[in-house]
Amino acid sequence: MIHIEGNQIAELYVDYFFWNQGIGAKLIEFAKDEYDVSFLWTLEKITDAIRFYESHGFTLNGQRKFEEGTTEYLVMLER
Repeated sequence: MIHIEGNQIAELYVDYFFWNQGIGAKLIEFAKDEYDVSFLWTLEKITDAIRFYESHGFTLNGQRKFEEGTTEYLVMLER
């Protein structure tokens, strides 16, 4: 499942059962090709997600903010 808002990937979710089957990669490529997405936010502590996005051309840009309603930080990646 992918949710795009403007040029941002607002949500990307692949059920754990389907990980490592290329589904996430196809969703990212679709978002880049069809919507020209340029950035996203993800939880700082989910390093697997950060590595995944980096492997698809996104880089951490140094911005971080609190996730509303939690004590967790979000970090921004852009391409």
